[in-house]
Amino acid sequence: MDVMALIHERLSADLPLAALLSDYRGQPAVFSEAVPPDAEPPWILIEGVAADVPQDARGLRLRELRLALRCFDATGAGSGRLEAVAARARTLLHDGELMAPAAALLAQTCHGPTRVRSERGFLERRLELRLLLNETEEA
Repeated sequence: MDVMALIHERLSADLPLAALLSDYRGQPAVFSEAVPPDAEPPWILIEGVAADVPQDARGLRLRELRLALRCFDATGAGSGRLEAVAARARTLLHDGELMAPAAALLAQTCHGPTRVRSERGFLERRLELRLLLNETEEA
């Protein structure tokens, strides 16, 4: 299962979130692993899998994945729009289940947003997504 693609698809397909984000080449500014240098804020960066922990128990092959997402906006824009972006992303990733193939997704939670120190000229909020997968059901 390509978790990064599932998250990207979930965030990019949401019209209320897209209205809050900048456009990048005709798509909402949601990026995986790196932000293009010509992108304008606000945007969301899906950093990738921060932890992949096997949790085998009672004949099940479970995996817990932890991913970090970072929401950015320009300092001059204030924090209101950034808070709205982070809150919408959290709602989509906590309340809305990712469409995982073969029912491999058992649990999904999203924590945050938390305020973190960012690069000069930017404001940032961080989200942490945790997924519990049943590997025996993955194709």
